[in-house]
Amino acid sequence: MENIWGATQFALIVYGIGAVVSFLVAWIITLTFAAIRMHNRRNAAPDESKPKGSPESAPAGPKKAA
Repeated sequence: MENIWGATQFALIVYGIGAVVSFLVAWIITLTFAAIRMHNRRNAAPDESKPKGSPESAPAGPKKAA
């Protein structure tokens, strides 16, 4: 009877350690994706070196005759 209880305790300990490691890996992956998103947002910021009235920012449609 004692062997069964020891094996059960061992199985529960291994399961607990596996669960903790799994949560740690998931947390690391989540942080990695969050860092990538922050890096992409920083690189996608508008370029402040272009003047505001530049032709690139003007609409490309035809003008209405007055």
